[in-house]
Amino acid sequence: MFGYVRPEKELLLMRDFTRYRSVYCGLCKTIKERYGNLQRSVVTYDMTFLALLLLSLSLEDSEIVQEGCVLNPLKKKPISKHHAALDFAADSSIILAYYSALDNARDERPFLGRAQSLLLRRSGRKASRLYPDLSANIAASLRELNDIEKGDYDPSAADIFGRLLAELFAEGARLLDHPDRDMLIRVLPEVGFALGKWIYLMDAFDDREDDLHNKQWNPLLKFSEPDSRIFVEEKLKECEEEVDRLLALLPYQRDGAIVGNVATIGLSRTRERILAGVELPRL
Repeated sequence: MFGYVRPEKELLLMRDFTRYRSVYCGLCKTIKERYGNLQRSVVTYDMTFLALLLLSLSLEDSEIVQEGCVLNPLKKKPISKHHAALDFAADSSIILAYYSALDNARDERPFLGRAQSLLLRRSGRKASRLYPDLSANIAASLRELNDIEKGDYDPSAADIFGRLLAELFAEGARLLDHPDRDMLIRVLPEVGFALGKWIYLMDAFDDREDDLHNKQWNPLLKFSEPDSRIFVEEKLKECEEEVDRLLALLPYQRDGAIVGNVATIGLSRTRERILAGVELPRL
């Protein structure tokens, strides 16, 4: 379901894109250091955005080190490391992937889900012990989604995923050491809710034709193809406007231009590409 929350690379300054890549690679390396090499496969652009957002609001920045990458070990590049925001995004990535795999094992894709949950079982349980309440809430939201996906097509399922991401952003806000921490605890969950709805509806439209062909549940199958396009475009734009409005309220310490690029350009460009059936570019 993840991979839609991304910057528009061509409209970022080179230094800002280098910074974005340092956070993406830093999240990948943090997952490896905390959970193992195979678990790096769960790194996503969406959780990279969460890490970047928390870093942008933190009084202290991450450490930047020059290191090689598993894809190019001989070429060193800047990588963000040693920060609570990266640790939290890594833990959250594992929790989400683990409980999503368990959910798939029970229903939609049992073979793949069982394989993924087996791979992630040890790391998933470890991450869940770090955040027991968050893990319980994520598991409960995914069970609620699973239940609603057994009934009639219902686009309000997006609200459930919105609440899931709101829980995640709320936990991230509580980690921040900031003089405006109370305000961040109020605003960041609202960002997560709007962004969660946006991700869910984007994924639903992206998968609509495949789900129709494979007789899989999809909330947009409630509508004809033209009507689903009209419905989802309107809802996605509403979510984008809400994310943009909320993020404009935040007291950034750094990286505001990258966050703004994602919020004001990246989300809308992704929507336009997915609705047009165009493949998303590599970053």
